[in-house]
Amino acid sequence: MFSSELDILSHCFSENETEQEELIDGILIKRIEHLPCKASTSIDAIGYDHENSILYVQFKSGGTYRYFEAPLSLWGRLTTTTGSIGRLYHQIIKGKFKGGQVSNLI
Repeated sequence: MFSSELDILSHCFSENETEQEELIDGILIKRIEHLPCKASTSIDAIGYDHENSILYVQFKSGGTYRYFEAPLSLWGRLTTTTGSIGRLYHQIIKGKFKGGQVSNLI
């Protein structure tokens, strides 16, 4: 079941994606260029599964990480920050939530 979600995430992270946000299998996806934050040199997109409280972070290097038990308020901070989303990621996410890299996403 989860591998099909990964395939769907892979599709919505494609370079041809023009939508500002997309809801696929319960995961809301937003590309960084459509958020109010400063342009990021490391993060390409973020996603949030509201039903399961899972945050996804897609890096420009191609790696995607998912973080479990991520509160909705965290998603709100990421999608509304006008500062550096990379700095915010390092301050409030990295090393603070269970999770890890999702293999074979792209």
